[in-house]
Amino acid sequence: MLVFGICMSVGGLAGGVRSALDSKGLGTILATFALGIFGLLIVVSYFANYEDRRGRR
Repeated sequence: MLVFGICMSVGGLAGGVRSALDSKGLGTILATFALGIFGLLIVVSYFANYEDRRGRR
């Protein structure tokens, strides 16, 4: 899940910048940035819940 989140965040944020530079539609730009932000949230939640998955000592 971590690798999936990293791929989504990098691809989404880079794609959003690329879409903005290519003057794509506003819906395309926002959707691509939303995908990147969702991937970033997956990565953050992975590390926030790491201790719970590993077991507290």
